[in-house]
Amino acid sequence: MINQFKSRIMRYKNLLSFILTLLSVNLFGQEVFKDTLKINLRQADSVFVQKNLTLLAEKCNIDAAKAQIIQAKLFKNITIEVNQNVYNTEYKTNGGREWFDWTDKGETSAQLQKLFLLAGKRNKQIKLAELNASKEEQIYFDLLRTLKFSLRSGFYNIYYLKQILSVYDKEIASMNNLIKAYQGQFDKGFISKKELLRLKSSLFSLENEKIGFSTQMIGSQNDFNVLMHTSNIYYLPQPDKNLLDKFNPENLKIQALIDTAYQHRYDLKLAQSDLSISQMNLSLQKALAVPDLTLSGGWDRNGSFIHNYNFIGMQIDLPFFDRNQGNIKSAKSTIDGNQYKLLGTEDQLKADVISAYANAMETSKLYSKFDKQFMLDLELLNDEMLKNFEKKNISLIEFLDYYDAYKANAVQLNNLLYNRINAFESINFSIGKDIITNL
Repeated sequence: MINQFKSRIMRYKNLLSFILTLLSVNLFGQEVFKDTLKINLRQADSVFVQKNLTLLAEKCNIDAAKAQIIQAKLFKNITIEVNQNVYNTEYKTNGGREWFDWTDKGETSAQLQKLFLLAGKRNKQIKLAELNASKEEQIYFDLLRTLKFSLRSGFYNIYYLKQILSVYDKEIASMNNLIKAYQGQFDKGFISKKELLRLKSSLFSLENEKIGFSTQMIGSQNDFNVLMHTSNIYYLPQPDKNLLDKFNPENLKIQALIDTAYQHRYDLKLAQSDLSISQMNLSLQKALAVPDLTLSGGWDRNGSFIHNYNFIGMQIDLPFFDRNQGNIKSAKSTIDGNQYKLLGTEDQLKADVISAYANAMETSKLYSKFDKQFMLDLELLNDEMLKNFEKKNISLIEFLDYYDAYKANAVQLNNLLYNRINAFESINFSIGKDIITNL
């Protein structure tokens, strides 16, 4: 008896926990998503490019890198040095001043210096800055490619989740109406409690399953809001379903897709830029092994062997010990590493295109086998089954089995449709270009 009592208490606790979870999800959705907005894919793309904070931050990095080109083009400043004696120890004997003697009897000197970069260092630094700025632009476009795929994947995920939730809403509403009718029949003693409990159990299962999809919807809506830099908006995506039905990946050629990817994949261009930057860095490091020349000219009033000494000078390091050997060797190793990275990126590019194309082909083949009229007929039959069950023409088990089959097929169909369109977007992502322009 005690064990049975404990078991019953645990069931009540689980039921209460489920109800609280359901309420919290519903309340959360109502509280956060205060506005509803219909949006198509072109509108979403436009708002995303203009307002996404991650993209805007990367644009600032581009501006910063371009500013470094300006800095690299600037010439080194001229250095001026002025010296003045502080205390004249011989001021009484030579008629000068004791402190800060700037007269002809004191010591004052001035010198100008200018550093000249040799071996083309300045041009190499400019070229290196230009390559880094180009790399930042490539980082931006590769980031745009990645985030746009997330945006579009989220767009279609929200749409098909909405379709799935609509199926559950319809079934739950029908089940609630049926339970109300059966409750009245049970109260009058016309049906058994077992049948009523079986219907309530099915309703509980439907609501429990719906919670999983509702949670996914909340997460997808939040992610979409972050990408769009908005908040409190419940988006209702409006895809063009006619265009989705028309597209056939069999019209694409795998080699043409790979060739397109070589031209438009910015992660590949990034790898190429890294190699170019390392090669330019090696050239710069070799140039840095050549000493720079400093020219100077000046005047010294009393500090030399003659009065009012004028001079010019030249200064250059003697590269006996430090010939920048370590940095040159490091730059060569970096080139080797970036060459391997470039080959690896090319291999990954081909694998991405082939995988995306194969997935698109598989989902399209499955979709082509699907009878477009099937779900409409199934929905009509679903209404007929409900009527027949209310008239006692079919058993409870037959009715519930059919309801489960209808729900499962509806969920699987929407998952198939989402996987199909996501596979098309994966092709766009894998080649770095919207070749499927109408989706």
